[in-house]
Amino acid sequence: MNNINRIALGATLLTAAGIGCGGEDNSGPLGNVDALIILQRPSRNDQGDIFQYTSYKAGARLVKLSPPTADGKLEVICCDKAGPELANIDISGYDISFDARQIVFSGKLAENQAYGLFLLTLADGSVEQIPTDATRDYVSPIFLPGDKIMFTTNAVVEAGARQFVDEYERGRTIQLGRINTDGTNEELGPRNLSHRTSPSLVSDGRVVFTQWDHLGEENSGHLMFVNQDMQELREAFGKEGTGASNSTLKAQEVSAGRFVAIATARNRTINAGALIDIRLGTVVDEGGVVSAGDKQAEARATYHALTPDVPVDNAPSAETIGRYYDAFPLNAKDKPDLLVSWSDGAVESSVLGAAGLSANFGVYLYDSARQQRRPILDDPDMWDIFARPLQTRTAPPIVASATDANLGGATLIGSLNAYNSSLKTFDPGSIYGIRVSEGFSSEEGFPEMFGTTRFEGQSQLGVARLASDGSWLAKIPSNVPVHLQTIDKFGMSIFNEPVWFSGRAGESRVCGGCHEDRTGTTNVDPGQLEAFAIGATQMYSDVPRAQRQQATSFTRDEIMGVAWDKTLQPIFDAKCVSCHGDSNVAGIAPYTITDPVTGESISWTFNLSSAKIALTVGGVSFADWPASYLSMAGPDMEAISKADLVTAGNFKIYLNPQDARGSLAIQKLNPPLQFPTQDLATRAFAGASHMSTVGGQELTADEFYALILAADLGVNFYARENNPGLTQY
Repeated sequence: MNNINRIALGATLLTAAGIGCGGEDNSGPLGNVDALIILQRPSRNDQGDIFQYTSYKAGARLVKLSPPTADGKLEVICCDKAGPELANIDISGYDISFDARQIVFSGKLAENQAYGLFLLTLADGSVEQIPTDATRDYVSPIFLPGDKIMFTTNAVVEAGARQFVDEYERGRTIQLGRINTDGTNEELGPRNLSHRTSPSLVSDGRVVFTQWDHLGEENSGHLMFVNQDMQELREAFGKEGTGASNSTLKAQEVSAGRFVAIATARNRTINAGALIDIRLGTVVDEGGVVSAGDKQAEARATYHALTPDVPVDNAPSAETIGRYYDAFPLNAKDKPDLLVSWSDGAVESSVLGAAGLSANFGVYLYDSARQQRRPILDDPDMWDIFARPLQTRTAPPIVASATDANLGGATLIGSLNAYNSSLKTFDPGSIYGIRVSEGFSSEEGFPEMFGTTRFEGQSQLGVARLASDGSWLAKIPSNVPVHLQTIDKFGMSIFNEPVWFSGRAGESRVCGGCHEDRTGTTNVDPGQLEAFAIGATQMYSDVPRAQRQQATSFTRDEIMGVAWDKTLQPIFDAKCVSCHGDSNVAGIAPYTITDPVTGESISWTFNLSSAKIALTVGGVSFADWPASYLSMAGPDMEAISKADLVTAGNFKIYLNPQDARGSLAIQKLNPPLQFPTQDLATRAFAGASHMSTVGGQELTADEFYALILAADLGVNFYARENNPGLTQY
């Protein structure tokens, strides 16, 4: 069936269903809709993972379809009337104003320009560019109440900093921001270490968006809530084992506590996947009143697959199954009717690229009860996406957050009781304090990998001692991503909060516990918490980034990053290599890594020297790291897995990322007490230390702490203290 015939059939189906008469017939899901706005972008397959945003092809346009049927009148509304300077525009996303008189969109006028923000007035077709930084991209705009626009951007909120770059594609990350519709009062939100994308306004006034959470093995996109002022960040869906896939994106509210979204893999899916119906849990209060309030919680969330045959990973989709690019709910039925963008066939970038094809997204009405699509608009040369009814809508309330001028531009973090956790049961008295670490990435001049463990860069900001009631507070720099660990009196991590988070200047991020029960309510009463009486631990809250770049002392209280060659290698050279050097006096057995296809094999023996050994097997090189690092951290296991290599023999990892206590090297060395005071006579494990057993020179308490910190910060080779100064962009 050719494209013209398919569209004609769609017109017949829509009319027969009673949904094709604009405002004249209210019997169908589009019966009260006079027109649709649709974005048409020239077809492409170069968007990488779901968080990339720089794809450009000239010739995008916004169109109006009225009535919203396959045989409706199609009218270009932007940007044919806006002047020659917009002739080569690409449009990446848009939103309709509450009064349906204006459209805000993200547009790029030429290949060598950035995406900016534009306002289209529907009455006359005029377009006005909103003043923003011309060197930065502004994408995914949405209207906020109070004549404001929220967007995502690679502009940088932290003075003197470059924007973070993501873990895989190494693209500059995008973060939330907002601006007045006249271009005044631009505000940039606090940063996540990776991207934040696809914001959408919710009826209670909050904004839901997708956040790329990357921390070690965590590498996925989850839904988050935030207030309109980009404070009060809260989890929404996907982080409590509730997700349908690696990533959830483009969420649109169906009703209070209910969303339709795309479930897919992080990469190779052209931003498309399956449709899911998300319920965030109970929305009925004790009095029986349906509400969008505190009863919702990610821990209660469930989802229902609306397209059960569509892959939620990055496997190629089958013919007639395809993938969905976006969805917009038309009603709140148990199985809702949706406006969707759908493409047939193998919607997977590598498969399409090999065949020389592009995904062909068209607009359809999707009946989720019958799992049927009815075509509305499908231009074979364009992506027809983001179909939205051209209607007025009620603006939600303006939702703002309190800020504390007494914080002096810092962010206050803490918890009421660190023992209160939904993810970990702590032994009473086991927690000494909370370690806070700042995250950073390759933007600061590093190579693409900080080490073989694939953790991004981390730097310890400090340790806040727990008060006797389990409370703690710390003042940290604003707008930087931080990671928390509960630690014991030996300085070793007990539990890692599996996320990065950040706060704006003057924001208080005080929660109930260490990832407390998300279904409960947190009440902060300063008069009843010891931490407020004691005061917050100061953690470089008033120190600019340039002065946080490199610690010059590696003592327990002053060490920040653990630069392998500067901090640990001198310890190995002085106290370890006489037995664990090139000659292997200790007689540790080797292990092998083999390529089963070619039979090529290499052998590795535990070695704590600084020598670099040029070994390669199956395309995986060992030459980038010194022997001591490869011996302690192990080789790049992700690369070995991708190359289908096989390890055999005495294969061991001696330092576990974020798990000093479980690391073989730490257990064997048996570290001493670190907090509140260092004491070499009190050891973490039963039995003698390795050095006393072999008659070697014992490590100092500060050296022990550096080794522990190296493990608990991810076992990286690079820190700010040994930044090689490479230029990434």
